[in-house]
Amino acid sequence: MAVETMKMMGFIGKNELMNKILRQLVLDGSLHAVNALVRINSSDFKILPTEKNIEALEELPFLKSYSAHRDFSEDEKIITGLMQLFGIEPQVKLEHLLQDYDYDKFIKEILNIDEEIRHTTEEIQERERTIEEKREYISNLSYLKEHQFDMGRLAGMKYLTFRLFKITKENFEKLKKNYENIPAVVMKVGDEGKDVVVAIMTPGTLEETVNKILDSLNYTPLALPDGYGGLAFEVIQELEQKIQEDERSVEELKASLSHYKEKYASSVEMAFSRLQLEKQVEDLKSDAALGKHWFFLFGFVPENRVGELKAQLESSFGDDLIILVDDIAKSGRGITPPTQLRNVKLFKPFELLVKMYGTPAYDEKDPTVFFAITYMLLFGAMFGDVGQGLVMLVAGLILEKVMSDGNFGGILARLGFSSTIFGFLYGSVFGSEDLIPALVIRPMANINTMLVAAVLLGVLLLVASTIWSILNACIQGNIEEGFFGRNGWAGLGFYLVLIYSVIKAALGGNSVSPVSIALMLGFIALMVLKQPLAHKIEGMERLYDESAGSYFMEEGFGVVETLLSTLSNTISFIRVGAFALNHVGLYIAFETVGKMMGSQVGNIAMLILGNVIIIGLEGLVVFIQALRLEYYELFSKFYKGDGIEYRPVKLKGLAHAHRNPFIIIAH
Repeated sequence: MAVETMKMMGFIGKNELMNKILRQLVLDGSLHAVNALVRINSSDFKILPTEKNIEALEELPFLKSYSAHRDFSEDEKIITGLMQLFGIEPQVKLEHLLQDYDYDKFIKEILNIDEEIRHTTEEIQERERTIEEKREYISNLSYLKEHQFDMGRLAGMKYLTFRLFKITKENFEKLKKNYENIPAVVMKVGDEGKDVVVAIMTPGTLEETVNKILDSLNYTPLALPDGYGGLAFEVIQELEQKIQEDERSVEELKASLSHYKEKYASSVEMAFSRLQLEKQVEDLKSDAALGKHWFFLFGFVPENRVGELKAQLESSFGDDLIILVDDIAKSGRGITPPTQLRNVKLFKPFELLVKMYGTPAYDEKDPTVFFAITYMLLFGAMFGDVGQGLVMLVAGLILEKVMSDGNFGGILARLGFSSTIFGFLYGSVFGSEDLIPALVIRPMANINTMLVAAVLLGVLLLVASTIWSILNACIQGNIEEGFFGRNGWAGLGFYLVLIYSVIKAALGGNSVSPVSIALMLGFIALMVLKQPLAHKIEGMERLYDESAGSYFMEEGFGVVETLLSTLSNTISFIRVGAFALNHVGLYIAFETVGKMMGSQVGNIAMLILGNVIIIGLEGLVVFIQALRLEYYELFSKFYKGDGIEYRPVKLKGLAHAHRNPFIIIAH
């Protein structure tokens, strides 16, 4: 329920150990790298001038960005080809990465394996290519099976050329209209839905003229085989026999590679794992700075990982690696700490919807718990039904547990649970209000109460979101917005007095009291004067960041916007009650149509169809409307979401070092 505390870690090591150190950082999977030169050039960066650090300090004037950027595409092509040949599934295994190794020497061994079997693999590829080519010939010849064409004579004509091609039906109609202008014999030999297959015979001397006409029709040529005689079906039979021969040859060649697989499969499997690691290491190098003998790398690491990572690296590399650990407050200007959210399992799936709006800044309170509770509340209030809620709950659990979709499945399950709870409060089961009693209220029988309750719910949520905004301002030390802003104490005071005045008037009060008017004007004055008041409290010489005229003009428009948006934001929550009523009304419509079916079977079928539509269509609409209320009415008051998501450099699909402790051999 908070943002994970981060530490800035620096790694300064000898260049010859760079790959080994970076491999261990990647395998640990907890370093969010930052540009090393930016960190080094920050005003607060320092290294204590100890005997151990003196050589690294001498490197500082000569540092430059890593620029080699090695290309692994050829290695990947060879390894992928060998894996396909040996039938190896691509999988990164930790056991292949724990040993000390020189990647260049290792990849040479893989290249030697590829060279050893290249002749056989190239022959397999060539055979497979010719098989595909023959199958294409068979497909094209199938259009000529019903015609008595001798393929050998057609291919051997001296003065005429024979071709087969495919064009769209629309272009074929154009071709038919111009038969008299085409110096060739044209015959339709096949129909392929939107396309037509056409055979054409042209005098050699007029072939160029015919080509110009065909080019305008955007035709696709269909290849025919050379060196075959006889009718089309006879050539097809011959090609099929040759395909069978080629397939047997391919099987024999693959069988001859079986002993290579036994001998080299483990090496190829290892090569895949190491290649993936080296690619990540290369990406990590792009943030490093290099000197003559030492490299510098910096990044953010969660506080709970710092101790173990530091101990692990010191154990592996000893005095050959300098490790720096600084608090975030000392990380330097221009370096923004990343945000890693930490929430309990109940609320964690809702991080997905929070991040759709934006990632919380590091110095901003994580709104996930607030969002999860209010979102489930809004969704359940708009879509309260025991039966339909249970359907969503079961569907969500299936997605979450069986299909491993923890985000969407988790959200759906929790929304289904909320819907079920509100279904009991409303007394609604699959739309029907006749099966169980309502524990609190039946929406359709209490329309005005539902709409008023929805607005009151909006008031409570808007007050809560403003309090959240004040907490964020306190964390960030923002006096201007926290005390005097429209989403600070001044704005909250204005809103509460305004709501009190509206409620009093609605309950029969004569008019707004002078005290209420004076309080609202006072709060408005505080909001207008927020910047000079905050600067005065902070002891700043300048009262305004810009000119006073520009400031008051901007704040004047801001006050107008506050007045307009305050009530509109509150009234916007009336949709919560409206959708609760709409949910019942939609079921009544399907129930009425079901009774008109004239049979029990038809009635039941219509009710089932109605529930499917309500769960699918109305459920989606309510999902979106609740999200709209969260984003536009609540988040806009307290949440910026302009943070950087924590993205550590790591290998996907691999259990990382802090779950599987290990030590890479350093020497």
